[in-house]
Amino acid sequence: MRRALAILALTATLIALLAGAAGAATTVTAKSQLRGHLPELGERPTMRVFLTQADYDAYRNSLGDANVFPAASSLFMTFDKEILALYTRGNDTGGRCIATQIAAGFSGDTLAATASWQIGTCGAPSTAHYPFILFSLSRNATDGTAWLSSARSVCLSVETPDTNACATLAGASPTPSATTPPPTASTVPSTLTPQPTATRSLTPTQTVAAASPTAAPASAAPSASRTPIAAASQPVSAADSGTNILLYAMLVAIGFLVLLSLFLSRGGRRR
Repeated sequence: MRRALAILALTATLIALLAGAAGAATTVTAKSQLRGHLPELGERPTMRVFLTQADYDAYRNSLGDANVFPAASSLFMTFDKEILALYTRGNDTGGRCIATQIAAGFSGDTLAATASWQIGTCGAPSTAHYPFILFSLSRNATDGTAWLSSARSVCLSVETPDTNACATLAGASPTPSATTPPPTASTVPSTLTPQPTATRSLTPTQTVAAASPTAAPASAAPSASRTPIAAASQPVSAADSGTNILLYAMLVAIGFLVLLSLFLSRGGRRR
């Protein structure tokens, strides 16, 4: 009887240990990238997850002048092996910042991360009270499993439940890898579109060139018509002036001859 009870106790203990091991979260490596205070990031706790560099760059560009996040090339991670997460506490008590040590584990369909507070403002002014932390998460757990394919949300809290914030993934891990190549493919047709515009630009050039010769003869026609008229008018005026001179000379000669004949006739009578 005692042996039977001992066997039952050992069996129950093994079952409890196995259940505890099965229910335990799978550890995921997390690394802090940047922390500080920014009032532009909202009043309540928020979580954002960037699965690709394009997602991260789009968020950085959307901040405009308020962008203080480093470029992807300056991060201590690569998107082919890790993802990036941004947690913002919102309006806090002040005088503290989020510590760089982050514990993360995947269980069920949620990756839960926890952090602790650190006294100080992490280099921000003493009045700062909007802490945030930018951290990366490995795509594979420490046991080698790819947790991101079955994840639905990523959450982080800092010591107390009121600081908890989650980002819904909704199986988005395969989507970025599938949507990342199409932009390069879509850019190829856009580079080919200038070819029709180039052929269209040639058409106006030809029509302008064809129209310019037509305009040239039109401008030359009036100049040619004006030139003969001006050349013909000058000889006519010169001929008229020559005819008038000869006419006057003949009249003078006739008058001189008439006077000479009268003078000679009077002299003959006196004799």
